[in-house]
Amino acid sequence: MKTFYVTSILTALTLQVGSLLAQNNYIVTTPNSETPGSSNIIIGPEAGNTSLTGGENLIMGRYAGQSLTTARGNIFLGENAGNKTTSGSNNVFTGYRAGIANTTGEGNVFSGVQAGSANTVGVANVFIGSFSGSLNKAGGGNVFIGLQSGYNNIIGSNNAFIGISAGFSNTSGERNAFIGASAGQNNTTGNNNSFVGSLSGYNNTTGIGNSFLGGGAGYANTSGGSNSFLGGGAGYTNSVGNENTFVGSSTGYFNTVGNGNSFLGVAAGYYNFGGSQNTFIGTRAGVGSNALTNPASANTFVGYQAGYKNVGQFNTFIGVNAGYSNTTGNSNFMLGTNAGSNSTTGSANFFVGDNAGGSNTTGGFNVFLGTNAGAGNTVGDNNTAIGFEANVGAGNLVNATAIGFRAVASANNTLVLGNGANVGIGTSTPTSKLHLVTGTANQSGLRLENLTSNSPATATGQTKFLTVDGSGNVVLGSPASGGRVGADLWQQKGSYLQNVSGDGVVIGEEVSKTPTGYRLYVQDGILTEKVKVAVKNASEWSDYVFAPSYKLASLAEVARFIQTNKHLPGVPSAAEVVEQGVDMAKMDAKLLEKIEELTLYSIQQQTTIEKQQATMEKQQGQIDELTKLVKQLLDKK
Repeated sequence: MKTFYVTSILTALTLQVGSLLAQNNYIVTTPNSETPGSSNIIIGPEAGNTSLTGGENLIMGRYAGQSLTTARGNIFLGENAGNKTTSGSNNVFTGYRAGIANTTGEGNVFSGVQAGSANTVGVANVFIGSFSGSLNKAGGGNVFIGLQSGYNNIIGSNNAFIGISAGFSNTSGERNAFIGASAGQNNTTGNNNSFVGSLSGYNNTTGIGNSFLGGGAGYANTSGGSNSFLGGGAGYTNSVGNENTFVGSSTGYFNTVGNGNSFLGVAAGYYNFGGSQNTFIGTRAGVGSNALTNPASANTFVGYQAGYKNVGQFNTFIGVNAGYSNTTGNSNFMLGTNAGSNSTTGSANFFVGDNAGGSNTTGGFNVFLGTNAGAGNTVGDNNTAIGFEANVGAGNLVNATAIGFRAVASANNTLVLGNGANVGIGTSTPTSKLHLVTGTANQSGLRLENLTSNSPATATGQTKFLTVDGSGNVVLGSPASGGRVGADLWQQKGSYLQNVSGDGVVIGEEVSKTPTGYRLYVQDGILTEKVKVAVKNASEWSDYVFAPSYKLASLAEVARFIQTNKHLPGVPSAAEVVEQGVDMAKMDAKLLEKIEELTLYSIQQQTTIEKQQATMEKQQGQIDELTKLVKQLLDKK
């Protein structure tokens, strides 16, 4: 039993070996006591005790290790360091009253004035800094570094607090990591949080599963959980909001109760207060200057300052300054630089293209597609402009439609096709403002549903009539130009003029074929403002596509057919159209059939996307869980 036991004899040694001390050295190489314990070094008034049976302890300081019994491998340096330790082993307590209350706790490292001073049975803790872990009693596996870090921790385990006052108020919270001055200072029972940065998560008390990175990130969070705030001041005011992700300096700064938001970019969602399920990506995207009083939810903004002033709902703004001025407008879709940038309260608008709908303010239910499309509209509703610089001629029009390059509709309830363009039906090379090709010889393809042989004449006593020239153009004819209006051919029947022979009417000098089943033969074509084609019964229309029994070809089958035939299944080829013409009713039904098939394909794809999204969210959850487990394993090391 070899114990180096030095207490009051230091004074005597000083007097006896003055010459040795004059050399500034004090050298002892042999033990002076066989007891207590074995291989112990005990230095200081009333340090250790005579009943100690443990060994390999280093005790230095007044009252240090005074209660040791069977403990081994401890290092106590400082007055009252490890004073109450009895059987706890392998502890290192350095500093005044460091680990003073420890009894059986083992494997602890306490360094600093009163570091771990209340610890009794806690094990494997590392407290470095004056008053760090000062109130810890039974918590284990904690690492507290910094003045007053983890000061109030009592039973919380597996925490890492680094920085002055980091985790100061934590009592029973577990598996937290707070790094930075006052990081997580007020956390009490919150678990699985990671706060990195000065004042990050400062007011968190019971929030669980948060990650705050950056000075002041998540500063005001109290009980909000599963949030990720990255950037100085990110989510600064958040208190009880959950499942938010804010990335960028001051992102989501004023969010307090909003849930399920994702903000990426400097000051993105800055004023969002209680809005939920928003996605803002881009510097100052969705800043929302009025959002503190009017929470906005379910918006998606992507681009610099997209939706900057928004407090509306269900909006999607994509592009630099897209939807910039929107306040209370709802259900808008704006895609493109400055698209709808001046719109304020207009709702249900669809703007696609740079500057599309750029002047719109309160107009709603408009569709503008194309660069600068609908640029003239301000307060008009239900307008459509499709094409580069397609526009409405005034800012307050209603139900005006302009389709085509620089097409302009300048009156309410109008449809304009193109700007000086020809419209072809059944032809890809129209040569007239309206050019109809049926594909069937001697058929015009034009039908006037509400103007028949039984309709009354609105202009009587006239000798002019419509006919066609040699190219099929509809022209104004007269008896002098060869029109047949003799009484032997016509009779008046009520207010109608009827062919007495029951035969058809031929317009044009070169009409050589008059197949049966028709009553009007036009040589070159018909120019009309309205055409309506009758369908005999419902079976000739395309709603059968949505019947459960309808066999929808796979996209792979369609692709193979197109590769082989160079046209869609069921649609006549170009050669067939040239040879046989187009039956408008059948072709419209066939085109609708293809549109309805496209709708079914879109539904299938949406279902697949939703399933994939659910799978991705589940996988992300698994990844997050694995990440937590890996971190726990690393912390344990």
